[in-house]
Amino acid sequence: MKHLFWYKSVYAFARFCASPFVRVGLSYTYEICRPKSPTYLLFCNHTTLWDHLLIGAACPRHMFFVAGEHLFRKRWLRMIANFFVHPIIRRKGVPATEVVGVIKETLAAGANVWMSPEGVRSINGETAFISPATGKLVKESGAGLVTYRIHGGYLRSPRWAAVKRKGPMYGEFVAEYTREQLAAMSVEEINEAIRRDLYVNAFADQKLRPARYPGVRLAEDLETVLYVCPHCKALATLHSQDDRFFCDCGFSVRYNEFGLFEADGVLPLLFDNVADWDHWQRRYLEEELPNLLATPRDTPIVSDADQRLLLIENGNATVLASGRFAVFADRFEFGEGEDARVFAFADIAGFAFSLQMKILFSCKDGRYYEVQSDYPRSAIKYMVLYRFLTGKPYY
Repeated sequence: MKHLFWYKSVYAFARFCASPFVRVGLSYTYEICRPKSPTYLLFCNHTTLWDHLLIGAACPRHMFFVAGEHLFRKRWLRMIANFFVHPIIRRKGVPATEVVGVIKETLAAGANVWMSPEGVRSINGETAFISPATGKLVKESGAGLVTYRIHGGYLRSPRWAAVKRKGPMYGEFVAEYTREQLAAMSVEEINEAIRRDLYVNAFADQKLRPARYPGVRLAEDLETVLYVCPHCKALATLHSQDDRFFCDCGFSVRYNEFGLFEADGVLPLLFDNVADWDHWQRRYLEEELPNLLATPRDTPIVSDADQRLLLIENGNATVLASGRFAVFADRFEFGEGEDARVFAFADIAGFAFSLQMKILFSCKDGRYYEVQSDYPRSAIKYMVLYRFLTGKPYY
């Protein structure tokens, strides 16, 4: 592969410089990972924006990493990244065909690849859904597979949080599968191994190894992940302030340093952690699907005002409009009335979310859009509703 020696040298130097920061500054302890396979895919669960540092510190051998396109929109940043590390870019909300081809080419050229097959940072403290297509990629790659787990990252840096907090993280090597072993496994067996090896539940970890994750404003922006009130069942009526998380109906909880909820007020505590609450709200929306589908055509199921719609072309973002973003039973709409831009579900090729609140989707005509918000609102609720309304599961 062209310039591979240069990228290996950069990786070794960066690892040497970053490892002390990772150990001390991020309170990270880890098992060193030394795969025996000539080339390999390394998979880990995705919990923080520092995962590339956490994995790099634990793995001495050079790897190219898969990263979201939204991280490299600025031309100067793309140029620097390509010069030093040459990331494999994935556009979220777009079918993964293009990035799969690049990964296979990279492995065939004798280089290793690291990626988080979830595609998103953990939403609720559990390892997120892993596409069944992942096993097919591994089997067709002709390389080995290494699995690695990171613990503590979600509670130290929740993807929804306004402010990061302190606390321990640790990494563990799980398994290595040689290409000969993978050749003897079915795609489903490979998928099952990946799901098993990468599964982490931050709250189950807390029961086994309780740890404090202190900080300020511990609950703020939690409404970007939790969007259905378990008391009144209302959608998008939850708010946060300091360590309080509460609904317009009066239901309220407090988020403590162990990442758990405590009762706040006279109403009983229904869930003590984010994962259980998130599982409930998804089941609730799934059960409500007949009612959601029966919503009058001109009535949005849920909407958010003061949003920005951007068109993404060749890595550049152009603001198209500002206004309301809404989901209906059969479409998304941006704006209102005659000027509304309509995105029928039948015309959408892919839908995703990134970082804390960005919504990303692509249309079958090749156009790629992003929706941004300047205030806390849930992007995830649109993803969940889109999946259910179009007859797709959401795990």
